[in-house]
Amino acid sequence: MTYAEIGKVLGLSVSRVREIEKCAITKMSHPKNKKIWMEIREILIEIEKDRAKRDSENGLF
Repeated sequence: MTYAEIGKVLGLSVSRVREIEKCAITKMSHPKNKKIWMEIREILIEIEKDRAKRDSENGLF
């Protein structure tokens, strides 16, 4: 989605959407959040492994 599309859905200006994005990225990038992002990464890896296994069993790959 573009900033304009997001803004339209949320009733915000394009510049406000950019401001929110910048703030969110700054917060997510803070070193105190590293542990939670590593946990999320591990969960996503497990989900992808399960999906690949299921697809393999169903003959999709």
